[in-house]
Amino acid sequence: MMTMTKIIDFFKKSSDARNYTIGGLVFMTVLALATLTQDGYPYSRTALDLGFAEVQWYAVFILTGLSIAAFFAYEEFKRVGWNPDILFDGLLYAVPLSIVGSRLYYVIFDPNPDYRSFIDVINITNGGLSIHGAVITAFIFVIFFTKRKKLEFWVLADILAIGFLIGQIIGRWGNFMNAEAYGPAIESAWVLNLLPNFIKEQMTIGGIVHHPTFLYEGIWNFIGLVFLLIARRKRWFKVGDVMGLYLIWYGLGRGAIIEPLRTGGDPGDALRMFGLPTNILLSLTLFMLGGFALILVKKYVIKDQKYYVDMLVEQHD
Repeated sequence: MMTMTKIIDFFKKSSDARNYTIGGLVFMTVLALATLTQDGYPYSRTALDLGFAEVQWYAVFILTGLSIAAFFAYEEFKRVGWNPDILFDGLLYAVPLSIVGSRLYYVIFDPNPDYRSFIDVINITNGGLSIHGAVITAFIFVIFFTKRKKLEFWVLADILAIGFLIGQIIGRWGNFMNAEAYGPAIESAWVLNLLPNFIKEQMTIGGIVHHPTFLYEGIWNFIGLVFLLIARRKRWFKVGDVMGLYLIWYGLGRGAIIEPLRTGGDPGDALRMFGLPTNILLSLTLFMLGGFALILVKKYVIKDQKYYVDMLVEQHD
């Protein structure tokens, strides 16, 4: 069994362990502020009321996820021998473009469009964003960004995949604060007993406790994140495979498990393509099948790829 001294030595030697701890503490602090500073259920969506404007908890969790993802990417840039300043150059463009992409995705597939002006199209104060649009936009941006900055596309794609998972895990708690992205009523006493009271109370809609699908998706993505963080430090996968595995894992979980379980509460649940739920179709095709295609193309067309771990120039652990 690992003694306390060995644990301390491990954290001193492992920068990854320190980074994971820092990221986890930041997230837990924000979650604690969001829940412990409020009185009664459901929790308020508003984190800060300035009188002339309000800051929503949804935005706070999205920005927290983005910040932690950027922190991990910053550390990884140093490991692969890239100038970390390039990361911030990319974020200045990628973040606003991804917001635009997520909004356009929602507007395009909205089954009940009522946009009478350009302001209505860009108005996100009442929701109407989709992670699918953000991921697609960011992926396209990286193609052009790596060419301009003369960076290895597949390496940055792998770093981006980790960032996506971090952002999605933390951002989902914004849905929790909004009491949305839930599933059907929970009929199993076993499931009810597993859930903490603060989640059951927040997911009580009309006096009925609903499945917290936001939490299920977060757990699914967390499992994928842990696996990919370990895998990219082993000689298991080559450059670009992490992005492919992310697409497969996220697409499978979102399209085959989470979306079919969700019953409402989130504007994105209503999106339709050919009369079918857009998020299910896009998750199972664009993401999951896209991940398989990416890995197969890399294996049979781009055959000279190195293992990701061999790209590291700074071995911290």
